[in-house]
Amino acid sequence: MPYASNNNAVLIDDCNNLQNLSVTLEVTEDIATTDGGGWSLQLNCNPPPGEYCQTSQVNWFQYIVIVQGGNLTWYIQYWALGAALPWPPGYTPAPGTEPWLPCWAHDWGSGGTTLGTFASINGDTLPRGSKLNIALNTDDSGGVTGVTFTYTDPDDNVHPYTWTAPAGAVHPIVACELDFVGAPGGSANFTQGLTNSRGIIYYSVSSGQLSVQSGGVGAACGEYAGAVTGETSNMTYSDISDAPASTITQILQRPVSCTFNNLFEDEQTKLGEMRQIRDRQVSRYPAGQWLIEVLNHHSADLALLALSNKGELARIARDLFIKAAHTARQGRVFESTTIDEALKVLEKGACKLPTSMNGVAQAGATLLESLRGRTLEDGLKAASKTIRPRFQQPQQPCQKCYERLAKRVANLEERVSRLESR
Repeated sequence: MPYASNNNAVLIDDCNNLQNLSVTLEVTEDIATTDGGGWSLQLNCNPPPGEYCQTSQVNWFQYIVIVQGGNLTWYIQYWALGAALPWPPGYTPAPGTEPWLPCWAHDWGSGGTTLGTFASINGDTLPRGSKLNIALNTDDSGGVTGVTFTYTDPDDNVHPYTWTAPAGAVHPIVACELDFVGAPGGSANFTQGLTNSRGIIYYSVSSGQLSVQSGGVGAACGEYAGAVTGETSNMTYSDISDAPASTITQILQRPVSCTFNNLFEDEQTKLGEMRQIRDRQVSRYPAGQWLIEVLNHHSADLALLALSNKGELARIARDLFIKAAHTARQGRVFESTTIDEALKVLEKGACKLPTSMNGVAQAGATLLESLRGRTLEDGLKAASKTIRPRFQQPQQPCQKCYERLAKRVANLEERVSRLESR
């Protein structure tokens, strides 16, 4: 079933505690509702069983950004869904708490401790070129000690707010789901289409690997099956890409068919040959991975660009791809005339690229120059010295490095001991 509304992919790390989970939305086309009534981005998380606030077992954590009335408002709630009411006989609860919201006083938004405005916008529109990030800060055991909400506007002005978990409310999470839905208690009708309400979502953890859970909330990891937000919308989401990995991606709205595929829609044989070159040669190098990432993540922008000038850019680009594929198959070097033609096409299209694609034209020119007089693989290898995918998986700790460092420390300690004994 396609992901939509309040039913998005549930992400886990084999039921381990998620370390420093960070979710970033990169807005590629203005995100707004048709009536301007507001919406919310909800990072809904599930703790493992056995986590308590007072006498209630907590089972659902919500980290929310409300986009409404010209403001971005952060909002946090820790729920004990299904908790028995009222409090147990003879128990004196913390003032202002309830059995279903037990972690701190006034956790329904009226107390000000878990709700506040951190940035201003126009109406309920997140503008193209802006970014929104929710970052969970965790301790060594995975307990969420705080949350940082950050809005970066199209001019790169940063608006952060950090919330610190109160004493007794530091809990780990084992699963998460991101939903674009209505403002609290409502439903949202997002603008739809090629140039409306689109973005790229990046999910990352500082250690471990994120993967898609088989089944919805409650299917694994001891999650509470009823932990599903009541807000809804008409938003749709793509499948998760790159999983399992420490950083994975998703496209807001169902993805637009890759422009590259559209160029060869009527020539499946040529398309198949180019896919083989992509998979066997291009994807082996960081610069090639960057190129694939650009084609996939910015398909809507590139589709519009290809249609500009009555399709002239698309025709020229198609011819250049055919030449490049022939050169790659023959293992020959790229001629300067081909590179110069490609640079002219890139120059024509560069001025029409959106702010979300800043740096793409410059990196593209570097990649093309690296191919001049070289084979495809040699050119990609040269370009990879400076061009890499946007998000790289963190390198695993070097055990041999630790061992060498330990030996050096031991040698230094021995030398110090000898000097002190003189």
